[in-house]
Amino acid sequence: MKLRPGLAAAFLIPIALSGCHKKKVGGELPLASASAPPEIPALATAGSADDASDASPDDEADHLSGTGTLKPRKEAKLGPKATGNLTSIKVDEGDTVKKGEVLFTLDSSQAYIGVQQAKAGVQAANVGLNAAELDYKRTKALFDRGSIAPATFDQVKARYDGAKAQLEQAKAALNMAQRYASDTVTRSPISGVVTAKLKSVGETATMMPPTIVLIVQDIDVLELHARMPERALSYVKAGDTIHVHIPSLDTNRDVKVKRVNPSVDPRSRTIEVVADLDNEDHKLKPGMLVEVRYDVAEASDPPEQGDPAGKSAAKAKVGP
Repeated sequence: MKLRPGLAAAFLIPIALSGCHKKKVGGELPLASASAPPEIPALATAGSADDASDASPDDEADHLSGTGTLKPRKEAKLGPKATGNLTSIKVDEGDTVKKGEVLFTLDSSQAYIGVQQAKAGVQAANVGLNAAELDYKRTKALFDRGSIAPATFDQVKARYDGAKAQLEQAKAALNMAQRYASDTVTRSPISGVVTAKLKSVGETATMMPPTIVLIVQDIDVLELHARMPERALSYVKAGDTIHVHIPSLDTNRDVKVKRVNPSVDPRSRTIEVVADLDNEDHKLKPGMLVEVRYDVAEASDPPEQGDPAGKSAAKAKVGP
């Protein structure tokens, strides 16, 4: 029987494949056992075996760490005490100012007109009071001799008392006008550095809502506000030493804790620790990131063994 060429090829291909398979089986690659799973090579990752042995529980129990931010101890956001146009701003960002120094002024033309009017009112009240006083003295002398009726004396006395009241009212109006005029000048309430200039000459500044023109900060001493784990409450207290690292300047300092805020942040489960950092050279800047570390071994008053934190720390140090 004669086969067609297509059928012959289809018939011969399985035979050839079968021969190749038998050659491989009998050669270098043996068949894997059905019961043994394929071997997966181990991947070398950072911190897999060696790093895990290095990060022992003792390292975590020996210190408490956290991060914080530097803030100015004193800060004044200055706006005008009246509403008007800025006529002068006498400082720029970065300038050092003293307490009581004039920082900026408003247009005071209307205020000083009011002062002049109030002064004129005081002078008029003084004239009226002098006239009423003279009339009162004359009338009283006549009344003492019985020359005039009591009703006439009472009227004169009432005019005299009214003139004295008008003078006091005029003086009060003068004080108000002078106070309004002084409100056009803004002085620094603290000594420090101008860290922000938010308005320019010619702009309108309002008292309500307040317009912030300048921000002055006292940066001779900065406050560190750092967040540490909740269990730091068992160790850290006012007067303890914490180690501070400022990454941007690559500087380290040891500072004393000023206070530990008693409240715990329920979201991060951290507490706030506050300390002062001397900054006479002004190298430290408000807003800088700070890393803090507290060595538990240096704790002057560690928690008792009855405390949960004390038990956990003791267990971590003893080990299995």
